[in-house]
Amino acid sequence: MRLFVAACLAAILAVPALALAGPSIAGSFQGWNAADPDYELTQNANGVYVLTKTLPAGTHQYKVVETDDWSANFPGNNQSFTLDSEQAVTWYVNLGATVGVTEGDEYVFHSMNPPIVCGDMQSELGGVDWDPTDTSTTVMSDPDLDDVWEFQAVISPAGYYQFKIVLNNNWDQDTYPVANNYDFNSDGTTPVLFRYHMVDNTTEVFSSAPMSVVYARVPSGCPQDLADIDVGFSMDVDQATAEVPGNYTVLTGHTVVSATRDATDHSLVHLEVTPALSEGNDYQVIVSGVLDEANGQPVDPSNNDACFFLHKVVFEVNMDIYAQQNGLPASVHIQGDTYPLTWDLCGGCEAKDDGLGEDATAGDTTYTVAQYFSMAYDCGAAADTAQVKYKYVVDCSIWEGDYEFGHYVDLDPGSASQTANVWWEDNAPVDYTTCDVGVKFQVAMKSAARQELFDPASDTLVVYGSEAPLDWFWPPDVSAIMVDDGTNGDAVAGDSTYTATVLFPTGTYKFLEYKYALRNVHTHSLPNGVEFECEGYPNRNLTLDDVNGCMPTREGPMVVEDIWNWCDVVAGVQETVETRRSWGQIKAMFRTSK
Repeated sequence: MRLFVAACLAAILAVPALALAGPSIAGSFQGWNAADPDYELTQNANGVYVLTKTLPAGTHQYKVVETDDWSANFPGNNQSFTLDSEQAVTWYVNLGATVGVTEGDEYVFHSMNPPIVCGDMQSELGGVDWDPTDTSTTVMSDPDLDDVWEFQAVISPAGYYQFKIVLNNNWDQDTYPVANNYDFNSDGTTPVLFRYHMVDNTTEVFSSAPMSVVYARVPSGCPQDLADIDVGFSMDVDQATAEVPGNYTVLTGHTVVSATRDATDHSLVHLEVTPALSEGNDYQVIVSGVLDEANGQPVDPSNNDACFFLHKVVFEVNMDIYAQQNGLPASVHIQGDTYPLTWDLCGGCEAKDDGLGEDATAGDTTYTVAQYFSMAYDCGAAADTAQVKYKYVVDCSIWEGDYEFGHYVDLDPGSASQTANVWWEDNAPVDYTTCDVGVKFQVAMKSAARQELFDPASDTLVVYGSEAPLDWFWPPDVSAIMVDDGTNGDAVAGDSTYTATVLFPTGTYKFLEYKYALRNVHTHSLPNGVEFECEGYPNRNLTLDDVNGCMPTREGPMVVEDIWNWCDVVAGVQETVETRRSWGQIKAMFRTSK
């Protein structure tokens, strides 16, 4: 994982010798200390981990650490909230199936931003649809303190709606396990009750509206069977009426051979049709005569159909660089946020390099898998383009990239199929330098407050980074030590601009992350021995130029001009264009063309 979040790095520097047995909250209000006993979480009688602390006014950031270090933490992004005055804040945490291991099934929110019901019904209540920051209408509450958060309202007009439960007023945590939406029908007069169970991240919705058809789609499978269609209903269906093939019509000349209610999910019916479906075509499924299981009422005749466009994607991932560094993988699976893909660790289909089916050539380290997407749309309208986020898993244990990383492919209903070819972690041969690249790092120590803590005679300024010879630990490579003495590329001695010239060898990953750090009498006792600039902020980023920055060449090294602690206001200092470009960017910004 190459993305090195500065907030985590700052927290590592503050870990004391004392170790904890359990998980805790780490944040800007306690120095990002992952082993602070004052912020350890405790499990309440409902099974939810909680912590209450009184914090001062201001904006605060935090994450959950599942151990006493940063080896397991979530969410991927720092969570934040702002207090107008000193007050108590409570965190509510679900640590997922395995405490101490981050698996993607963990959730956290704070009392300043309770959960909200976010969906296409918010505008019916006077809010803004799908706006996670809209707290004007659908904020949930827990008056009986059972950690089951609730919201109830009349949703009018009658109809079919979709929603999710949103935590912390942002989309950083997906409370629908397979990255989809919940749905319900409203009769327009009876209140709809929403419940969110924090202890196991489950959602319930209660409505008295008649049953409707929610979706029709080709079911998941490896490979998928195009002679099958799954029909989902808004509530459990009566088995006898659900299993009558004549109660289903599939337009475009298909016959329903059989209908079977799912043995576990009684709101799902599996259809077998002939002939088989094919990509590039629209399909409409119409249901009549099927009753709901609870009351024996028929499906709503105004919501009894579902339409989808079938689109095929051949996914290819080039594993050549991975294989050179790690050996051939035992397996490669695809995961994603759009059905039939899921984020289950090894539940996705396996990509193969066997020369069979869609795979062009066996043994070329390009792994291939085909998937069929049923692009739902309103019957009578037209299918719209959809975007799929996906990534791969090696050996059912190694994910591509960090929490936010992902490849993207657009599903276009104007085409029947397409091929999505990527490199593992987006690291293609072009992403590595073809020559030795020199970089002259220059940082201006213009802050008067900082200069009071910095004695050039005894203190050390260092550039740290993600690619060798730089790293993130003390002691640094000798070339990373910065000087202001007129030597080693430094232009003028004593001008408070410190310089280090670093040579990155041929084959270095081009997308460098770096930061400056200070070591002096105040900081050398820290575990890493240094204080990093702009703690809690992203790393600086630089793309190594293996054309004009090759060493030795007539052009000489790349030159970077920065200001120490760029996150602090420095009066009277004009930042350079190069400096502004290096602030707060992430590697993904350099990858949009791939």
